Amino acid sequence: MNTRLSIILLSILLATTSGCSHHHRHAQEMDARLESAEDNAATARLRADEAMLKAEQAQRAADEANERARRMVEKATGK
Repeated sequence: MNTRLSIILLSILLATTSGCSHHHRHAQEMDARLESAEDNAATARLRADEAMLKAEQAQRAADEANERARRMVEKATGK
């Protein structure tokens, strides 16, 4: 009877442990995916910030070019 009880308890222990192992592995996979998504989001924010800086530089250059053109037209028309 003791042997049978030991086998049953061992079986229950193994079944419980394998379930925990699977859960732990799943949690690790989810953590890795979350970390990857956070890294991707940070990279996207960085690229967006860089694009915004370039757009602002382009806008300033366009504003300066428009101002020069306005002065040239003003000078050419004598106003």
